[in-house]
Amino acid sequence: MRSSKKKLTRFVAMWDMNGLEALINVTQIENEHEQWEKENIWRILKEQNETVKPAPVPLQQMILRAQINSQRHYEIYTFDSELSEQDIRETFEDSPQVIADAIRNVGHKFYSNRATKKAVIV
Repeated sequence: MRSSKKKLTRFVAMWDMNGLEALINVTQIENEHEQWEKENIWRILKEQNETVKPAPVPLQQMILRAQINSQRHYEIYTFDSELSEQDIRETFEDSPQVIADAIRNVGHKFYSNRATKKAVIV
């Protein structure tokens, strides 16, 4: 009997006060790396040239961008979701506060410069 439970996908999301800037499917990247490693072993055994390894998640660059642009109040989280990448992007367009709060509640924070209080002009 098959399970009706959907498989979770891991994402890294980066957003600022203007909206979603990056949404990276970590699960897909991990699968691509695993496949490349398997294929590369066979290339080595066959004495063939290596191919280019898939790019990793640029987390350090994302954090650096957030730190340099502190006026934009970036947040970077990783989270697991049953939603597709397209569904997450659409939710950020339609209900950004709802999805941001949900990710904050279930995700792992890598970086946050969240603006929590409004500036007071005297």
